[in-house]
Amino acid sequence: MIKALDRWPTKAEALGFVQARTGLDVANSEKYLRDSIPKESYYQKKIMDYVKKTYPDAFVWKEAAGAYSQSGIPDVSAIINGRYYGFEVKRPYFGKLSQIQARTIERIRQAGGIADVCIFPEDAEKLIQEGMAR
Repeated sequence: MIKALDRWPTKAEALGFVQARTGLDVANSEKYLRDSIPKESYYQKKIMDYVKKTYPDAFVWKEAAGAYSQSGIPDVSAIINGRYYGFEVKRPYFGKLSQIQARTIERIRQAGGIADVCIFPEDAEKLIQEGMAR
């Protein structure tokens, strides 16, 4: 298994690397990449752990699966210094934002919160810094 495939700037570059490294054709390289990228829950945990460690006074929670999973509420939420942050976590290359998620992010922003799509902890930190600059 090739490590750090989720860190290529684009899916095309990651696929090109897989093809060059493994000799697989395009279809099998896509399958290899899909199977090699961790599930969304992996990235959610990384972001939650980062926020808790970096902002120990923050209130951080993960949206429960089930009845609320169709609500569009971001996967990970935090209150930091009295401001709401919503982190809609997506899997690199394969995660897609639904219409309801996009609308929810926009409504959070309109209400004064900070929300966006994140993959890595550094994406979350960029969002937090944006909120702190306001």
